[in-house]
Amino acid sequence: MVNRNGVVTEAYWPQRLPDGILSLMRMALIANMNKPDAASAAQELAAWVPRQVPNTQTRFFAVAGAQSLADFRPDVVVTLGGDGTILQTARILLGQGAPVLGINFGKLGYLAAFSMDDFKSNIAAIVDNRMPLTTRMMIRGGIYESFGDSPNHSQPTSQAPLFEHAALNDIVINSGAPFRMIEIKVRIDGHDTTTFRGDGLIVSTPSGSTGYNLSANGPLLSPDVSAMVITPICAHSLSFRPVVIADDAVVCIEPARVNEGTRVCFDGQLLEPLRLDHYILIRRAEQSLKLVENPALSHWQLLANKLQWATSPGA
Repeated sequence: MVNRNGVVTEAYWPQRLPDGILSLMRMALIANMNKPDAASAAQELAAWVPRQVPNTQTRFFAVAGAQSLADFRPDVVVTLGGDGTILQTARILLGQGAPVLGINFGKLGYLAAFSMDDFKSNIAAIVDNRMPLTTRMMIRGGIYESFGDSPNHSQPTSQAPLFEHAALNDIVINSGAPFRMIEIKVRIDGHDTTTFRGDGLIVSTPSGSTGYNLSANGPLLSPDVSAMVITPICAHSLSFRPVVIADDAVVCIEPARVNEGTRVCFDGQLLEPLRLDHYILIRRAEQSLKLVENPALSHWQLLANKLQWATSPGA
């Protein structure tokens, strides 16, 4: 199956058996319980879907308690919340392979591109395996102790990380309180690139290029591009511009000066402390996220409709 952008997609529902009967489909419904409308909508769909689709089993999860998702072995995961709910679900689903369809109850709805009406009107296409599906690259970041030696890693280290998390959007070093400039040394594949002072650094995926990276004047990447973006946050320099690097690059970040509150932030949700005796390795994650796209909205329509990209003044 090929989607509107020419990206080859893959089957994600259970396939029809030789007699034409659809095998049992398990659908997980994950709701952000901080959004009452999302929680009630998930409960509504848990009853509605089996009435519309024979041989379908649904189960409702709160996003905070969805770690038990693996026991259910879903064929598809439907999130009800915002883009942040998808980011959290992406980490929970690491290695499981189930695709995610996002119903938006948040503010932007860039990744969660479906409304309740969109979902219900497409249920036949969903079951018949006619929905576009793209694979979204994820990255993994580990924080390591340096033991006084300057790291120069171009390959994964055998040293165990102090902390390690995956991210669908970005990994960010934030200066933190008391909000003085920090100093960061950046290496790519073992090569020195720059040491700069500023408020932090963003390492973004193509999916995350429309988030914090965009606000920091980083470039927008199409989601099917295999690359990462390194974007400084308020660099004390006129010449340090964002750079796009290969997806198989290994980024090593070594702090030369930090604040008490300096943190490494994964997808805006997980925070870990960063000290002078730490360094960070960021690389492409082995796992990725399969995202079901809204067939009524192309990537470029989402940019224009949600982010007002390339709109004329007064339009």
